[in-house]
Amino acid sequence: EFLSTTRGQVERLTKLATDLLDLSRMDAGRLRIESEEVELTETARLLAEELRALAEASGHRLEVVGNGEAWAHADEERVLQIGRALAGNALVHTPGGTRVLLRAERRGDRAILAVEDDGPGIPAEHLERVFQRFYRVEGAHASGSGLGLAIARELAGRMGGGVVIESRPGRTVCTLELPVEP
Repeated sequence: EFLSTTRGQVERLTKLATDLLDLSRMDAGRLRIESEEVELTETARLLAEELRALAEASGHRLEVVGNGEAWAHADEERVLQIGRALAGNALVHTPGGTRVLLRAERRGDRAILAVEDDGPGIPAEHLERVFQRFYRVEGAHASGSGLGLAIARELAGRMGGGVVIESRPGRTVCTLELPVEP
């Protein structure tokens, strides 16, 4: 039990150190962003596979929807990083039994990777603030460093895209939008 707790703490500290390193590289203009074709349905499947154990342990239903037509021009590793932040938040900040859906699609000149959940939602007064560094919505499910969404939005912007959140009780959608052309 002690080793399990220690492992969890080490994993959290490693993630925090990685996040802080990414932020310092972004601030210094030294973060490298690759530019390649990325299919977001496959990215959603990879994320679901990676997060399946967390979803099962927390009692969530994790689903993927996509038709293989959501090609984006982006950095695949950074898209996965953003997807981990969005899907991880849905799994951590919603109660067990909540469905988390990873959806990939093309909308005009944008490719979309959306994470939807049917949890309690984010209060309206917090929606824009969740993208601020170190900001956390306090409450029963507050956890983490408050860096994931700030990094996600910054990375998306550097790839010519963005991250937006729409939320109401019973439905939250976090959407990564990326260009389909360079």
